[in-house]
Amino acid sequence: MNFNSTYKNTDDKDKLLFLNAIIKNNEQLQSEFVNYIIQNKNDTKEISSKKDFFIKIEKTETQYVNQLESVDLENPDWDNYNPEYSGYIKEWEQYQQASEQEFNKYFNIFKSESLDKLLEQNITDFTAMILGLYEACLNVDITDEYESFDGVNDHLIMEHGEVMRELIGKIKLSAISANQVENAIELFFEYCTSEYPGNLSFPKYFEPLIVSLADFSNNPEKIMSTMKNLDIAPTAMPQLVLLLNKNSGNSADWLKNAELLYKNDTRVAEQLVGYYFTNDKSKFVVIANELFKKIPNTWSKYLKDFISEEIDKDLYFRIFHYLTINQFEIEYYNKVRNYYNADTFQKLIESLSHQKTFVVNILNIEKKYEEIKTIVTDNIADWDFNKLITPILNIYPEFCFNTISSKLHSKLKSERGRSAYSAIAETLLLTKQIKGFEQKTNALIQQLYNNKPNLPALKDEFRSAGLM
Repeated sequence: MNFNSTYKNTDDKDKLLFLNAIIKNNEQLQSEFVNYIIQNKNDTKEISSKKDFFIKIEKTETQYVNQLESVDLENPDWDNYNPEYSGYIKEWEQYQQASEQEFNKYFNIFKSESLDKLLEQNITDFTAMILGLYEACLNVDITDEYESFDGVNDHLIMEHGEVMRELIGKIKLSAISANQVENAIELFFEYCTSEYPGNLSFPKYFEPLIVSLADFSNNPEKIMSTMKNLDIAPTAMPQLVLLLNKNSGNSADWLKNAELLYKNDTRVAEQLVGYYFTNDKSKFVVIANELFKKIPNTWSKYLKDFISEEIDKDLYFRIFHYLTINQFEIEYYNKVRNYYNADTFQKLIESLSHQKTFVVNILNIEKKYEEIKTIVTDNIADWDFNKLITPILNIYPEFCFNTISSKLHSKLKSERGRSAYSAIAETLLLTKQIKGFEQKTNALIQQLYNNKPNLPALKDEFRSAGLM
């Protein structure tokens, strides 16, 4: 059942019964509930000023600059180092792993501290801490003489992004006071304007966080007004703009902004594609063609679930042709196989020459067995020989048996070791699929099994494969 429709159509009495059932034995939910009620009953409680917010950012930055700079990349904490995998690890990689583990120790401390703020419903401090950690990662000065990292600050910013994504997941599972959210977002915008005026990339980086918070707001118009008053460009946070339009119930502004902003943001473009698909197929075709032409790799994967022959045959073919030659999935080829003539089919096969097994799959569908035979002949030593020859085992039985027999005799003469013997046994199993060659297959198995000199490991692999 769909949650949204079920929840919407469920009586408040049943909702309360469910809440009572799950909250009685869950201390964390009890704590969140108490904090949520306190915040909602007192609209002014714990609302931070701009000064307090900026001080919290600075304190967090200072705290984590000191902690992160305490990591010595030239002499990491070897006593607490845990290799990430067994076996040989290059020296430079050991230094990198050990240093990463020290960094992660401090990121874990941050996650614990910030989650406490989330639990307390102190969303302004929570937001300030995430900003402060970002500034710390950006500004730490750590010597990396052995070049354990391509860039220490780049690595730390990447880790900050992972931490932020994890915390966003926690936000989505929380009950958060609307007034706390609106205060935190306003202060975030104040910080953007004060510290990063005209910089679009800074608010864009934090957009997923602000979007997750804004979804709890009861006054999206207020947030939009704050953005405008503080000169936060819609192009910096297009997903936020659309969310606020949606939550305010202003469908006209939503569509207007989606049409203005979709070129700046893939998620916005996806929303607009979905809207047009439902409401205006002709506009869907126009924007889908535009997006696919601009970034075919991204949009072929997305549009494949929308496009059909009925909507636009040309775009349908171009999308699935692109997927065929880039994803090597036979299901994509099957969708457009009837669109190819002899000339375009040959060009398709040539464009896939580096994907022999996929080419063989296509040729098998088209019953072009002679071409498969040629590929097998030209690729006797190929790693995927078994896959190449399988489709024609009973089309050209004598050719296949003789080819396999010759290949295995040659391999046994020139190679030794378990991997070679296992491969011989695996290929030899194919001969059992060739109809009418049962006696010759048994004779070949016996001949290879009783090879001189005696090879116990080969015999063991034959037995393991069920050949003997």
